[in-house]
Amino acid sequence: MVILQNLISGQEEEAEIVSPISEEDINCFLSDWQPVLKSKIDELRISGEYTSAGCRRHNVEDAHWEWPAKMIDRAGQLQWNSYAVRCGGKTQGLMFINLLQRCRHPNQANEHMVYIDLVSTAPWNRPRLVLEPTYKGVGLVLITEAILQSRDEGFGGRIGLHALPGSETVYRDKLRMELLGPDPNYQNLNYFEMTEARAIEFLGS
Repeated sequence: MVILQNLISGQEEEAEIVSPISEEDINCFLSDWQPVLKSKIDELRISGEYTSAGCRRHNVEDAHWEWPAKMIDRAGQLQWNSYAVRCGGKTQGLMFINLLQRCRHPNQANEHMVYIDLVSTAPWNRPRLVLEPTYKGVGLVLITEAILQSRDEGFGGRIGLHALPGSETVYRDKLRMELLGPDPNYQNLNYFEMTEARAIEFLGS
């Protein structure tokens, strides 16, 4: 059980992390997440703002991610783990991790790590997409879970990910992950890693 801050009520609420993502979470994505994301994308198309910068500005860079299809494609594959955060009767966040990737940072090159493939928070929690986000910290809860999973797997808390441009400041400044530069083999997105030493520091803070 974890705690999320409800920004509207000002209260702390208990949330649960479940693994794997279940039919309940996919149904919430289809019925509650997807219509909001699609509506915003349609609005951006009409206004001429449907560009990388426009999607970043309105916090919908991940609107094209097909969570239901990913769940079907990856079902039963041991390299994949998936997680959902539930609170207030709805799925507030989703994450996929991969256990077969290796580190690139010079201080831990080729060591095992947890690679965060996809991580999203529900649209009603997103600054710049809605005027009053509901829950704060959903993404951080999921990233923390990935670090804990890395530790439990014997990987020392090491994690890595490719960041969407609108999320880079979170990984660089808040989580203080190491920026290893753009990856030409992955849409030129910037690649970040958390070292074992930083993971220990983060979990102890």
